Amino acid sequence: MRVGIDATSWDNTRGFGRFARNVVEHLVALDPATTYVMLAPPAGGPSPPAGTRTLGGGKRLGAPRAATSARPPHELALLAGLARRAHVDAVLFPSVYTWYPTPGVPSVVGIHDAIAAALPGLTLPSRRSRLLWDVKERWAVRSSARIFTVSAAAQAVLTQRWGLPPERVVVVPEAPAAAFVPVAPEAARPHLEAVGLAPDEPFLVFAGGISPHKGLDVLLDALGVLRDRGATTPRLVVVGDLEDRRFLSAADDVLARTEVPWLRERVLLAGFVSDAALAALFSRATAVVLPSRAEGFGLPAVEAAACGAPLILSDVPAHRETLDGAALFAAVGDAGALAQAVERVLGDEALRATMSRDGRDAVAGLSWEAGARVLRGLLADVVARR
Repeated sequence: MRVGIDATSWDNTRGFGRFARNVVEHLVALDPATTYVMLAPPAGGPSPPAGTRTLGGGKRLGAPRAATSARPPHELALLAGLARRAHVDAVLFPSVYTWYPTPGVPSVVGIHDAIAAALPGLTLPSRRSRLLWDVKERWAVRSSARIFTVSAAAQAVLTQRWGLPPERVVVVPEAPAAAFVPVAPEAARPHLEAVGLAPDEPFLVFAGGISPHKGLDVLLDALGVLRDRGATTPRLVVVGDLEDRRFLSAADDVLARTEVPWLRERVLLAGFVSDAALAALFSRATAVVLPSRAEGFGLPAVEAAACGAPLILSDVPAHRETLDGAALFAAVGDAGALAQAVERVLGDEALRATMSRDGRDAVAGLSWEAGARVLRGLLADVVARR
């Protein structure tokens, strides 16, 4: 079997980029008898897994410059021709974001969520961009040989959206990468100091894309609620790339809000950090707070749980699916409820210890190898049917 892998977003730091790198690494290790051809990985990005072949690498055929942009026709033709020249039996698209047509070659397409349809004003800034996204997504669904998503929660939403039977949208679950394990205080200390934290200082962590639907505004409002109550307001470390504008970004709003003097003292904007640094922050945090308005899987929450972080999460189906009973949940968009949960965790050491243990237990059974096995089965089925 010979499989092409769309690698045009191989260097993307968002959730679907992390998904691609983790699942493909395990897919290749699991299936050495198959030839995997990386199609057009960006120049200067992470190295493709050992044992793969590369075709058409470079910046010219990289990912779309923004979620709002469409590839020009000549670029679509080049990419389709690349897939044909690779002589592959199928093409795997880890995310529909970088999907393009591959006439004559069946495709397996990952659609991680329906957030763009559910929250268009928080993900795509114009009617044109929403229309283009809708056309591309529907085209991908109709032309693909198989579709997968990353959680049962996303599967339910996507099958309802398109009127498909559940078996048409297969779940390929995500998992914490190997770096996300509890980090001892001494090992974590340099990473904490690098973002401006004292070794024994209580602090909160927010991690993920700096996009409006991730709910960072709600968390900043919750800090204001705590301050107004006269409650303890710990410092907040915000992890996420404030410069990346390929997706609709809330960076300008975050930067403006954190210019308020009292917030300037409480919020540390760490930007993008390595997995080692993120694992250290998760491991030593008083709590990790992720108040997103919607999620397909919620990988940062699972990675934080694997590090033993007490979790305060928005009450969305994807978070419940992986961490129900192991985290505190607050209603979506409710800054008061979020503040109450933060205050409760800050004041109860025994609760934090219980949440840390329960979170680790909840995600202990997740593995990228399991997801790779499901994906390998999908690819084999598509090739056999061809």
